[in-house]
Amino acid sequence: MRYQTIRSSKGQEADHGILLRADSGRMGFPSEIVDDPLLSLVSPESEPFENAVERRVMSVAVTRARLTLTALASEARPSSFVKELLADPSNGVSGPTEAKAKANNCGECAGRLIYMPAQDGSAWYRCEHVQLCGNRLPACPSCSVGLPRHQPGFDGLVCFQCGSVCQACPSCADGWLVERSGPYGEFFGCARYPECLGKARTLKWKS
Repeated sequence: MRYQTIRSSKGQEADHGILLRADSGRMGFPSEIVDDPLLSLVSPESEPFENAVERRVMSVAVTRARLTLTALASEARPSSFVKELLADPSNGVSGPTEAKAKANNCGECAGRLIYMPAQDGSAWYRCEHVQLCGNRLPACPSCSVGLPRHQPGFDGLVCFQCGSVCQACPSCADGWLVERSGPYGEFFGCARYPECLGKARTLKWKS
């Protein structure tokens, strides 16, 4: 396996290729950092297409693979180039439809919540944008594998793995209430504590 920048791979080929970090954003591909307006005054001519330079770099990346190219991108913030490739059926590009069906989106930033097993047998979920978001949740308190999620037309959360029901936290989008104890007695606090301080004295219903 060889690791190369896109520019250094120009003129070379391989049977299979993997393009890393095909995401959008300020430091994405293409970059969304806005150029200083003064640059347009000294630039020779404007490019005919948006992100024309990076578009040509993307073309190099796509054409290096003889058989298959796999682009790894954030499901929440894929590169505009990836969106264009997926939007045109003539490109013969397939997206991760099965992964999308099972994806759990972060309520804080709309990123993907990733399952993270721990060495002690427990598990938790963290946002894929760990350096920017930091949202994390424990796994389902009943099965320790799934994740309680909101269901349409229902004010509670239901685990997609075992079907157990939890009461939604009143203060955040992802959390649910679990029994806790404090200096003033028993109460129900958010499973995301200390990131979320949501709580209630009683539950509306129990699973």
